[in-house]
Formats: sequence, structure tokens, C-alpha cells
Amino acid sequence: MKSKANYQTWIRMHKLLIFFIISLMLLSITVIPVNVYVRLLAGILALPFLYITFILSYSVYQFAAFGGDYQSKIHDLIAAKVNGDGEGKILDIGTGSGSLIIKLAKAFPKAKLTGIDYWGGNWEYSKAQCQQNAEIEGVSDRIEFLKASAAELPFHDHEFDRIVSCLTFHEVKDKSKKTEVLIEALRVLKPGGEFVFLDLFMDKKIFGDEKELINALKNHDAAEWNSCKLADAIPLPKLLLNKKVLGNAMILSGRKI
Repeated sequence: MKSKANYQTWIRMHKLLIFFIISLMLLSITVIPVNVYVRLLAGILALPFLYITFILSYSVYQFAAFGGDYQSKIHDLIAAKVNGDGEGKILDIGTGSGSLIIKLAKAFPKAKLTGIDYWGGNWEYSKAQCQQNAEIEGVSDRIEFLKASAAELPFHDHEFDRIVSCLTFHEVKDKSKKTEVLIEALRVLKPGGEFVFLDLFMDKKIFGDEKELINALKNHDAAEWNSCKLADAIPLPKLLLNKKVLGNAMILSGRKI
């Protein structure tokens, strides 16, 4: 067994590789003996791919433990917002490679935790990776990992005391209206239970108007809620504030009545 847990960043490396290869192909056209206009066009077309490749590469560095370690820092921030004595049942929606839920298991040694994700497809996480990381960190006996969609959680109403989620709701493909995914999360939260959600809530193309989003939560028993821009809660490098990275990130937290 590995002696160190492996937590991958939120950036899909195969996507970075695709943009990198396209950039190289277009740049290679600019130096071969073809029509000058073709070379010029290839150079112009290469610019957006080079920009995206740079942003993705920079983000990987800043999120990774060998760089800025911001993925772990953001998970620390979410874990710190979870209040109470830590007893009861905690659900992590979109558990990825297990970083956040394992932090919660360490912070709340009396809690029972469940992590769900739709591993597979074009994602580079896996259920087996989560289980291995939990074993390495010594918390596997208190965490259950399940493959499921956040759009249709395989749990009864009011089953969990606390629910967290980090940058997952906007990725759910089962629902075109992402507020419905948040409402599904609230369904399985107990009255009086606590939620801490981080996502690109300020992106109106994904979540609509912020007031409409908050009203949707209120209409489904979310109370004592508050919102906070991620950039106000933790200092972030300027390039991570790109709208395609974390520029639209916001934390919504509160309780269910």
C-alpha cells in the first residue's frame, strides 16, 4: 500500500494535454514552408489555445500540494465552517479523490461520513482511489463511498446532520437547472442540519440570478443562510480569480428549518 495519499487537483490533466497538443500543432504550422497567410492564421488561432493551456497549467500548480496548495486550503476553509460537536452523519457531495471528506473525518472523529461522486467518464478520480486515501489516512472505518449522481441522491429525506459540497453542482449533467441539485441536497438534510456549499454561484449562466438562487433555497427550508465570495474568505492569486477558474466562486452556508 502507498504510504502517502494521492489527492488530484480539480483540473483534468487530459483536458490540459489536449489544449497543449492543439497549441503545438498550430504553432508548428507557423514555421513550416507554407503560404504566409496560412502561417499567420495558424498563429492567430494558436493564441486562445496557448492562453487556456497557460491558465490550466498555472491552476494545476496553484491547486497542487507541490505548488500553492490552494485546493487543500479551500477544503480547510469549508471544514472550518462546519460547526457543532461533529457527531452524527456528514455527507460530502462530489467527493472527488477524497480530500475534503477525509479532512472532515479527522476533524470530527465521532462522525459517520458518506462521500458520493459520479466517478468515471472523463474524470480522473475513482472510488478505489478514495478508499485507498482513507485507508492511508486512517479513517476508512468511518467513511462510506458511494457512486451516485447529485441530481438523485440515494438517501431518505432528512438523513444527514451536515452536508458539504465543493465545486460539484455546476458539473452535474443530469439537471439543466442547477438550483434543483441544491434542492435535492437539502432534501436529505435533517431539520436543524447544516450545509456548506462552495460553487460558481456568481455565474448567472449556470445558477441564474443570485437573489433567485437564495429564494429557491429559502423556499426549501434553508434558513440562517449567509453567502461569502471565496476571494473575500481566502486570499487567492490573481490568475485563479479568472472567471473560468474561481472568479465566480461563492460559499453558501446555513441551516435547514
